[in-house]
Amino acid sequence: MTLEFNPEGKLKFNRFSKLGMWYILALSVIATVSIIGQFLIQNHLENQLSDSHVINVAGRQRMLSQRITKCVLLLKPGQDNSVRKEILDELKTSLHVWTIAHNGLQQGNDSMHLPGKNSAEIRSMFDKINDHHMAMRQSAATISGELNHNLLASYDSLEAPIQNILQHQRAFLDGMNQIVFQFDHEAKQKIARLSKLEYALLVISIVVILLEILFVFRPTAIQVNKTVNQLIASEKNAKKLSKEIGALYASLEKSYEDLSHVNVPEETPKIYAKTDRGGNIVFISDLFTELTGQVLSSKTIPLKDIFPGSHLNSDWMDEVVDHLSEGTSWQGVIRYEDRYSKDRWVDIMIVPALNEQTEVEEWLILGADITLQKQAEQNMRAKSKAEIEKKINQQKFRSVLILEGQEEERKRLAMDIHDGIGQMLTSLKFQIESIDLKKQDGAAEQKISEIQQLINQVIKEVRRVTFNLKPTVLGDYGLPAAVNVFIREIGKLTDIELVYTMEGDTSFRLPQKVENNIFRIIQEAINNAIKYSEASKIEVLLRITEENLVISVSDNGNGFDEKLVEARSVNIESGRGFFNMYERTEYINGHLDIKSTLGKGTVVVLSIPVKSLATV
Repeated sequence: MTLEFNPEGKLKFNRFSKLGMWYILALSVIATVSIIGQFLIQNHLENQLSDSHVINVAGRQRMLSQRITKCVLLLKPGQDNSVRKEILDELKTSLHVWTIAHNGLQQGNDSMHLPGKNSAEIRSMFDKINDHHMAMRQSAATISGELNHNLLASYDSLEAPIQNILQHQRAFLDGMNQIVFQFDHEAKQKIARLSKLEYALLVISIVVILLEILFVFRPTAIQVNKTVNQLIASEKNAKKLSKEIGALYASLEKSYEDLSHVNVPEETPKIYAKTDRGGNIVFISDLFTELTGQVLSSKTIPLKDIFPGSHLNSDWMDEVVDHLSEGTSWQGVIRYEDRYSKDRWVDIMIVPALNEQTEVEEWLILGADITLQKQAEQNMRAKSKAEIEKKINQQKFRSVLILEGQEEERKRLAMDIHDGIGQMLTSLKFQIESIDLKKQDGAAEQKISEIQQLINQVIKEVRRVTFNLKPTVLGDYGLPAAVNVFIREIGKLTDIELVYTMEGDTSFRLPQKVENNIFRIIQEAINNAIKYSEASKIEVLLRITEENLVISVSDNGNGFDEKLVEARSVNIESGRGFFNMYERTEYINGHLDIKSTLGKGTVVVLSIPVKSLATV
């Protein structure tokens, strides 16, 4: 093959290089815009979550200030210890949370997820209410200290701080209302800015796409239309490869579908344990003890330590606490080791139990064992992986055979040319050089006669080699005629009796690629019979009906073990030929049946539905 390089080709190469450069540039711009947009959206979502939490905490400050006011107003003369003790506990709890949240809203608090990054206007608003907050906090602390010292302290000693709280409470509420509204207003402003920025990025993306269509895709389409005819030759292999890949993906989808259909009866959730409001275990059920070996002891056991081998840490506990403090349940799957050190999985739900004051009194740990379901899923994944690897290995094996077949065909062609045509031409050269026209003894005429015979032999050898590559009669006259010529020619090279029978309308013609594959299957079957069967007779039948095309090749030779064919093994000498025959049969939507009995011979039957031939 000769490659010619010309200025026009170089120009096309440069043109494609420029188009490629512009295409990469346009894709880079679109990718950059997409990444920026995604970054901004994710950043905004994080800020939105933070803003929502801040607004929630700020709104809760109003409720806490009212709760503190309510507590001090509940203080009356002549109350007994139990009433004063209950009021004191609620006052201390509310005051503690109120103080921490107030400082966290201004300065930030990691445990409460408060960033503390406030605008100048919000800082100014906090400055206005800090004095009221300080006065209320000091008065509430004074009342708490008096009651801590003496629960029966006289109401006269408490009246002054109570009045001070009432005096500053209205101003604090009004200021917090303004702060909450300002937080909400700033969050909406962020959304509006993000919306404008997203529209700008969208406009940029559309402009880049339009420019890409105008300056990249349109010129590329023109160039592709000029070169598309050069790609038709590779269409057959591409379709076959696509079909095989499609089958592989179909197998993969089926495996995942099987995985999704894993159906193991679900266990009803049962109570495993209880904890106090701090997350320490106060009760362990007999069922959980049987599963894990954990028992309740005098030693304090935190919730994260009751699942052996689960490696639950403080971050997990913080997550659970956050859920339960907001009045919601936590649910998730935990993997642990049972009392026999075997892995188990359990679907856990942790539910807060509230008392009459709607406060979290204890945590209920409910669980359902899902070990069987998890093990079934793992087994299905392992099975699917093995099937996919088998398909991939088969595809690799098929590719290796194709390459080896090509290499063997090249070797056979080279040997035919070298050992046959090459030696004949060399002999012809020597015969011509030995002719001496000056002698009159008739030797020259004899040499010329021998040269004519050699030329005839060379012509026959060339025809034989070209016939093996691709018989011209197959393309000119069809499959029946090509098989007839092949059997007649190969019969001249062997002592085995070959019988060819045709039934039905033998004038039919099939698509060229169908005829090529059928001919190669027949050729392989006959060659195998000649090489390995030691038969004395080979019969070939070609029968065409309205429904099927059937070709059979039978011999009366030694036969072989059919298990070798079922495995399509390449470890036997002729196994590679069987593999190629099966591959060609699948390609033309046919069915190949190989039956053999030791000592009685072999029958190869190829059957192809006639209706399917038009779609191949």
